[in-house]
Amino acid sequence: MAAVKPVYFLLFLLCLGLAWFDSRTHRIPNGVTLPVLASGLWLHFPGAPATWLASALLLLGWRSFWLGGGDVKLWLAVLWMAPAWTPDPAVAMGIVWIGTGLVQLVWRAWRGLRVLGVRRPGAWRALPFIAWLVAVS
Repeated sequence: MAAVKPVYFLLFLLCLGLAWFDSRTHRIPNGVTLPVLASGLWLHFPGAPATWLASALLLLGWRSFWLGGGDVKLWLAVLWMAPAWTPDPAVAMGIVWIGTGLVQLVWRAWRGLRVLGVRRPGAWRALPFIAWLVAVS
C-alpha cells in the first residue's frame, strides 16, 4: 500500500476541524475554503470532465437550496483537490451524498426529529469523500 499523501491528510484534518466548527456555528468560513479551492484549481485546472460535472451539480444543489453556500464551497475545494487521474470523482461524490444523506435521515428519525425540510450542518459529509481520495491515491 502506498503512503497517504500529506495533502490529503491535511485536507482531512482541515475538514474535521470545519465539521466541528460547522456543528457549533452553522457556518463554514470563506477564509478557509476559498484558499483551498484556489489551490485545487491552480494544481488541477483544467481538470477532468467528471470534475466539471460534479462542480455543476454542486452549484445546481446550491441554487436549488439543497446545499448551503459554505457546504458547496467546501465540496468544490475538496473536489478540485482531487487530481485529474482520480477515478470518477463525480460517482464517488454521488455515493457519498446518498450514503451520508441516508445516515442523516435515519439519525433524525431515530431521534424523533423532523426528518425532511431541515437544514443541518453538512461539513462532516466531506470526510468520507476525503477518505475515498486517500484510498485511491
